[in-house]
Amino acid sequence: MLVLDTSVAVKFYLSESLIEEAGQLRTAVDDEELELIAPSTIQPEFWNALWQQHRRGGLSLEEVRDTWREFAKDPISLYKPEDLMPRAAEIAASSGAIIYDALFLALAEYTASIVVTADNKLLKTLEETPFAERARYLGEVRGLL
Repeated sequence: MLVLDTSVAVKFYLSESLIEEAGQLRTAVDDEELELIAPSTIQPEFWNALWQQHRRGGLSLEEVRDTWREFAKDPISLYKPEDLMPRAAEIAASSGAIIYDALFLALAEYTASIVVTADNKLLKTLEETPFAERARYLGEVRGLL
């Protein structure tokens, strides 16, 4: 079981750096070797990432809609953010992470799992905090599977 960060979910669909590693993760899910979980806030975050690509001219509105439909079918177990908020607020306050990222970390802590992320800023923020052990870079995916 891994907590899927939005930065990685986007790489399942868009040609970006680390697409090969994202593909390996996706294959493990498709082969039922791995379960992905996330706070349900991943949905608006994912849509926003697609929308930003559209605004920059990288995706047509039709591509945004089609990609969203595909993502909505992905087998990701979603958790309610309100159940994670008390701990996420503590994590954000003590680590300096934004609350959206702290929700993913709180879920990882709750499930004794880790967040797989491509967000270097998050990883940098977590350095030298007790929460650093709860997040791993997508580039290290082989070691996670």
